[in-house]
Amino acid sequence: MQTTTPAPVVLVAEPQALPGLWLEDVLADAGCTVSGPYGTCTEALASLDAAPPAFAVVSTDLNRGSGFPLACALRRRGIPFALIAGPAPIPRAFVDVPRLDRLFGAAEMIGTVAAGHAGPGERRGRWTCPMADRLSAGGALALDQCPTACRA
Repeated sequence: MQTTTPAPVVLVAEPQALPGLWLEDVLADAGCTVSGPYGTCTEALASLDAAPPAFAVVSTDLNRGSGFPLACALRRRGIPFALIAGPAPIPRAFVDVPRLDRLFGAAEMIGTVAAGHAGPGERRGRWTCPMADRLSAGGALALDQCPTACRA
């Protein structure tokens, strides 16, 4: 009897329609299940509980704000991710995260996802965000106060 490994779920947060659809096609062709694409941080954050991804691809510039609050949430949940670089500078807290420059190919995307995603049922461990209380109280995200890799 042959068992089938479930397709990894990859969350895509990309505000532009055509690049978002391209990412969805590339990932689906590689055997991934795609959650998204989501154009806003709020939409992507809301999806995390419904379909926890094995990996995420996050644009630094989303509609109505940056993708960094989503990146923080992913890191706190132990979900690996890559950032798609835009004009926004990437904070030092994310220097260890794979970065895709805006012009990247399908092979680079698939290689990044394959190298970074946890296996079926695995998580990389949750971290406690030192700003969790501030954020849950409605305070602003202060990336300059994030410790490197949110692991302190």
